[in-house]
Amino acid sequence: MATDLRRIPGVAPKGRRRVGPRHRDTWAFGASSSRGSDLLRPMRLRRPVVRRRRRIPAFTAALAVGYAAAGLYGVSAIRDFMHVGVTVDGLTNNAVLTSAALAEQSIRFAVSPSEHIDRSRLELDGVAVSDKGVQIHETSVLWRPGPLTEGRHEIMLAVPRPGMSAAKFHRRFTIDNTPPAIGVPPLLDPAGVCQPVTIKGQVEPSTTLTLDGAPVGHSNGTFSLHYDRPPAAPLQLSATDPAGNSTRLEVIAPVVYPGGQGVHVSAAAWGYEPLRRGILALVDARLVSSIELDLKDEGGIVGYDSRIPLANLIGAVRPEFKLKETVAELKSRGVRVIGRVVAFRDAPLAKWAWDNGHRDWVVQTPGGKMLDTYGGFTNLASPDVHRYNLDIALEAAGAGVDDILWDYVRRPEGDPATMVIPGIPGVVDSSSTAIANFLGMTHAALRARCVYQGASVFGIAADRPDAVGQDVPRIARHVDYIAPMLYPSHWVSGEYNVKNPNKQPYDIVKASLADFQAKIAGTGVALMPWLQDFSLGVTYGPAEVRAQMDAAASLGIPDWLLWNAGATYSTGALDASRISVRA
Repeated sequence: MATDLRRIPGVAPKGRRRVGPRHRDTWAFGASSSRGSDLLRPMRLRRPVVRRRRRIPAFTAALAVGYAAAGLYGVSAIRDFMHVGVTVDGLTNNAVLTSAALAEQSIRFAVSPSEHIDRSRLELDGVAVSDKGVQIHETSVLWRPGPLTEGRHEIMLAVPRPGMSAAKFHRRFTIDNTPPAIGVPPLLDPAGVCQPVTIKGQVEPSTTLTLDGAPVGHSNGTFSLHYDRPPAAPLQLSATDPAGNSTRLEVIAPVVYPGGQGVHVSAAAWGYEPLRRGILALVDARLVSSIELDLKDEGGIVGYDSRIPLANLIGAVRPEFKLKETVAELKSRGVRVIGRVVAFRDAPLAKWAWDNGHRDWVVQTPGGKMLDTYGGFTNLASPDVHRYNLDIALEAAGAGVDDILWDYVRRPEGDPATMVIPGIPGVVDSSSTAIANFLGMTHAALRARCVYQGASVFGIAADRPDAVGQDVPRIARHVDYIAPMLYPSHWVSGEYNVKNPNKQPYDIVKASLADFQAKIAGTGVALMPWLQDFSLGVTYGPAEVRAQMDAAASLGIPDWLLWNAGATYSTGALDASRISVRA
């Protein structure tokens, strides 16, 4: 019989309840007990204790939210009360501009609220701006900058705030007055007339580069321009930096002109066998290296077998020779062939145009009549006249001539008040432009065919370009060589301080040619002067002709063309050792 209630199954002391494991088959490893050596004993599991959250009364929560909102409102109200807003008009932050551009600006600082604007302070680079440069209005501060030095600057506006430090507003900017550099030489090394040309250059990486107004791409400032042959016209490069500074550079790509020593031959002279034999004798004796052959002369006559429709329509074609055969014969004898084309002195074209409703092709009088100079002078600004002359040049180029030498590329001599040139607003001011435009157009067309272009000009053109509209520096930019007509008999006493030019051929040629050298400096074009081999007032022979050649040679110019209307030349003046160029 059990003597202890704890030993009776199901009986336990009141007030105490033993909670044991729900499953007796749950065990765990444990350490040995003092009552035995069993290694296994039952594992007791405790039920998790669940703690209940205290509920916050709704009133307390609402009160807390109210206090928080009030705090936020207070902070916001204080912030709004102390806030000063400034907007700046006329200057963006980190702007880059020139001093002149900034000086034209009025920088306005609009302040809100503006209660304390009268005590605002404006500082430039840490120094207060004088009252002279600042105007304070009711709601804004106006700053009119003066000239500033190059470099970085900072303008600061300080606006007082009650109980706090002033609110400060900054604009940082850079003054840049230095134009960007264009790393290309203005005059390139001469190249062959049909030789490819590559122009390499450098600009500042931030620079915008254009060529004749069109954008040019560059990689970190490096650019290249490629041409299959030297460009006929000067290249107009322009670089603009972020500040607006701009640099313009004219780049000229000259050609290597072969030069030579030649004589003039009219179409009639070439067509007349005795004269032709005399010219060929000079060629075969190697006394000349070039033959200038008239294609269209002073009378407007086209002296070869031209197939140009307009030339045949107006009756200008009077063939004295077959052009292609003649060119082939001369070149087979080792000389260059220069085709001379008289451009605007052209009576046949002027008369035909006047009679057939093309009066704008013709130079006129102020009374509306055709100017009778030379029997009619064509309009140097007319695209139709330009086209007619170019057609003759291109036909000759197709026949194999090496050069086209333009003559009478000018307006008529005489008082400009006696003439009207349709399309030209001012005869004196615009004639040179019209001539340059014509030569620019023809130069591009001839360069495409690898044919050289030259222009014959008055000897006085170097000193008096307005006399007939021949601006030598402008012409030099559209030709490969200039042929100034330096005939001593054509100068008046005292020109270039030469007392009697006709009797002093050496002195007048040297003085006038030196002026031409000065006028074409930097263009890379050659000079091939026309020299006198005829008598006018003074008898000319080998000595006088040789004096002119010596004058040119003293200036480093070995090239020349001799003029004699009859195509008979002073053989004694010619020396094979002076012939420096062969075809």
